[in-house]
Amino acid sequence: METAKKIYSPHELIPSTPIHPGEMIKDELQARGISQKKFAEIIAVSPTVLNEVLNGKRPVTTEYALKIEAATGIPAYIWINMQSDYNMQTARRDTGLSAVLDQIRKAVAVL
Repeated sequence: METAKKIYSPHELIPSTPIHPGEMIKDELQARGISQKKFAEIIAVSPTVLNEVLNGKRPVTTEYALKIEAATGIPAYIWINMQSDYNMQTARRDTGLSAVLDQIRKAVAVL
């Protein structure tokens, strides 16, 4: 008897490597022909901070998301949701945390 393959819905698909929202913002700036330095001036953050966000070294905070929304018209919730998804994917890949979660699941399975 063959085992049926699970078919995943688009919302269930997880990239093999988590994608930081900064990469998407970087792509957006390139598509619009805006330099990082100019965009940093527009949203009133230091160029270094913006570069760290774009390179995944800093998170997209609520404040940054709102500033990006004001500058691009792309709703802030999109950036916040992308950051949240990135955080979740990164945490799920943490082997130490996975071991703790397995222990928790085993503990509640016997309740």
